[in-house]
This record gives sequence, structure tokens and C-alpha cells, in this order.
Amino acid sequence: MKYQRDILKDVEGYTPGEQPQGGPVIKLNTNENPYPPSPKVLEAVSSLDAESLRKYPDPVSTKLRAACAERYGFDGPEWVIAGNGMDEILALTIRTFVDPGQNIVVPYPNYSLYEVLIELHGANLEYITMDADFQLPEALFTSDAPLCFVTRPNAPTGVMATKESMERLCESFKGIVFIDEAYVDFADESCIDFPKKYDNVIVGRTFSKSFGLCGIRLGLGISNPDIINEFMKTKDSYNLNVSTQAAGIAAIEDYDYMVDTVAKIKQTRTRLEAALKEMGFTFQQSHTNFILAHWTGTPSAKEIFQQLKDQRILVRYFDAPGLQDALRISVGTEQETDKLLDALANII
Repeated sequence: MKYQRDILKDVEGYTPGEQPQGGPVIKLNTNENPYPPSPKVLEAVSSLDAESLRKYPDPVSTKLRAACAERYGFDGPEWVIAGNGMDEILALTIRTFVDPGQNIVVPYPNYSLYEVLIELHGANLEYITMDADFQLPEALFTSDAPLCFVTRPNAPTGVMATKESMERLCESFKGIVFIDEAYVDFADESCIDFPKKYDNVIVGRTFSKSFGLCGIRLGLGISNPDIINEFMKTKDSYNLNVSTQAAGIAAIEDYDYMVDTVAKIKQTRTRLEAALKEMGFTFQQSHTNFILAHWTGTPSAKEIFQQLKDQRILVRYFDAPGLQDALRISVGTEQETDKLLDALANII
């Protein structure tokens, strides 16, 4: 299937059957955390015994949801739904609150998987282009769609919609507002308290980015208990295995480890931004673990992408409106950043 091929290319950097040559790949194309997860996560997973593997897992992930609710300031697990990655939470939201044939409104540019999930459900995607500063478009506030997705901070731009505009959207939008906070731990503030203030808000979180746990596939939807109860009616049974539940509990309970890791990434991000600016790239301040760097010189951004790939350094190029002059570069380790900058200096 075309989508499966696209996913493999996005994740691995190469199309199926393409054989990379040379040494190790520097992978800065999928916004993975360059540092390992908390050692307590590995301890929790390795301590699972045969009996826990023999039996079905808790179908509603009660202990995990309770731990996450406590961390994020909610009264109990009834405020949280846990899913097989943020992607399942997004798909559940569409399946639960939108009928096939209805519109779902999304600011453009945004996370490309929204389009895929909407199409699979038989709904209609309504893109509304953001303004020049990548802030929420005015037409979003008056849409009559039953659901809108807002990624904050935005992917792929790294820009944060203002808190004031988010409050205005939640107050004026008649349907469900899904605030995708996949990258929010790399920012300075969030909308995590919005479900307490607005009955139509779902805040999404993932353990893939800041917690360094892409491989366990764990996402959260945080909302009022009435909305969470609707999710429980439509979610798959046993959607999280015992390993994921154990890893998630250990990660959220060792929250300070994540905070320290994020601090290192933000420090490298500052260094990378300064170096890219000196080279002539332009970008808005990133609130994520990546930078969307625009380039108008020669060679083109697409050519730079390919030359980096030839050197086994993977970044992301979007052949899409408004993005053809840009490279999305994940923040790696200091050593990976050194090699990226050396390669760019030789290319441009």
C-alpha cells in the first residue's frame, strides 16, 4: 500500500528496497528523542514475569491512567484515555465524534497523519491556511465542523499558537477542539488545564518525544469524564499491552528524568538555531525538538536534503505548498549536531 511505503520512508529515510551504503545513519528526520528513556522504564519492562505475559492486560489501563492523571493535576483516571500512541487517540477521536461525510477542520500546515485518518474514516478534511506568522486563521473560529485539530506547538513549523487564541477558539468553536500537545514539553507552557475549563476540549499527549519512548506506542487523551466515557465505548479492547502499561507508569513516575533530558535537547536546539542562522537559514523560534529551517539560496532545500542523505544524514523535506523551501531538522545529540553542521557547511 502506498501509505505503508510512505511511512517506511518517513521513519527509515529510505524507500523499501533502497539499500543505504556506508556507516551509521544520523537520523534527524522523525523527531525522535536522541537520548534513552529513564532507566526505570527498562527495569519495569524487564521485571515482567511469565504470569503477567500469560494473562490479558488491564483493558482500560487503570493504574497508568491514574498515574498520568495525578501528574497532570486531575482528580482520577476518569479524566484520561490511554491509547496505542497518539495516533490511536487521534483515530479514536474521529471515530467517536465524527460521522463519515462530515467535515473536520485543520489549520495548514499541520501533522500529515490527520489527512490519512480523516480519509480512512470517510470524513472530509477542510484545511484553512494559517497566517504568515503561522498563527490560527480567522476562519477557524467560525467553522461549524464537529471537530478541529490544533497541534500546539505546531508540526512541522514548531510555532506556538498564542494562549489567548486557543482560549478564544475553545470558547467559540461549537464542536470538539483537539489540542495536540505532542511536543509541548519542549515549550514553556501548555493547555493541559483546558479540559477543566472547557467541556469541548481534548488535550493529546504522547510518550514518544520528550519521554524517548517511540517504540512502546503510548498516547493520552485528557478530557472531562463525559468525553472519556464516550471514548471507552469506541476504543479497542486490550489496546495497550502489559509492557506499554508498565513502561508508561515508570516513565511518568520518573518525570524529573524527562525534564532533565528535555533541558539538554533545548540547549542543543539553541546552539543549532544560532549556527543555522549564521549560515543563512531563516526560521521562527521553535518550541519543539526540531527546527523548520527555510532556505532560499543555492543549492535548493530539496537538493540539500538529498546531499545530506547521500552522506547518511537524514532530515525531512516536505514537497508540499508553503514548505518546498524548508528542511525540518530534528535536534540530535551534540555529536550528531556537529556532523550535521559540518556537512551543511560543505554543501552550501
